[in-house]
Amino acid sequence: MYLGPAFLFAAFASLFYVPGFLDTPLGMLTARQLVSELLFSVFGLIALAALARSIELDPVWPWRPEFRRVMNGLFGRAQ
Repeated sequence: MYLGPAFLFAAFASLFYVPGFLDTPLGMLTARQLVSELLFSVFGLIALAALARSIELDPVWPWRPEFRRVMNGLFGRAQ
């Protein structure tokens, strides 16, 4: 449930990436580059938060009991 938004926001973040941003002094940044990097940072942080929430709650991860229950059912193992 949270994995989809994590990928979506990561894709949005990749649209605003400015190559060499960390090598450029702040005084030499244009307003467009600064806004782009701010959007990159915001979307990147949202993507990381959604990924962390997904790891905590989504049943697609192998360490979740729901995942093990489904796999045991698929392989015909007794629970």
